[in-house]
Amino acid sequence: MRIIGGEFRGRRLKTLKSVKMRPTPMRVKEALFNVLGNRIVGSSFLDLYAGSGQIGIEALSRGAKEVVFIDNHPSALRLIHANLGFLPSEEGLKIPRNNVLRAISSLSKEKKKFDIIFLDPPYQSRLAKNTLQALAKSDILKTTTLVIAEHYKSLDLEREINSLIQIRQERYGDTVLTFYQKVGK
Repeated sequence: MRIIGGEFRGRRLKTLKSVKMRPTPMRVKEALFNVLGNRIVGSSFLDLYAGSGQIGIEALSRGAKEVVFIDNHPSALRLIHANLGFLPSEEGLKIPRNNVLRAISSLSKEKKKFDIIFLDPPYQSRLAKNTLQALAKSDILKTTTLVIAEHYKSLDLEREINSLIQIRQERYGDTVLTFYQKVGK
């Protein structure tokens, strides 16, 4: 696994050898960042169920000004820190250990707002739907925030989830990226 674009392009990242941690395939990651394009530059990026941190690190490499990585597993958090070890400082980064749903609530209380939110929960769970519902009810979304859920092809996500409306969906083999944006104020 490696960084595919931006300032740190080509840098290798570590991953855990675990059935529970499934890194985003390279072609899916490339497609995601092609869709995001220049929107990533200067953005505030939230990586939920961060795992190895590869998506947030890719965002950082491509010019995100702030990246927050959320994961609840100590091994994933150690891996994120190890993968960020090449940076001279972790300024603009936040890596708390927290349950994603509690983290969304905490970030709301801190009045944090994000430009891009990426979530890649375990495939065989209902966490994608639950997380999208929590995001839709939270205060961490701007009207321009783009929310992207990576999920298995058999998971059917609703077109509207409270204040989130599906604007795009792309399939890459068994993996689907579903894009949402907030409607209303």
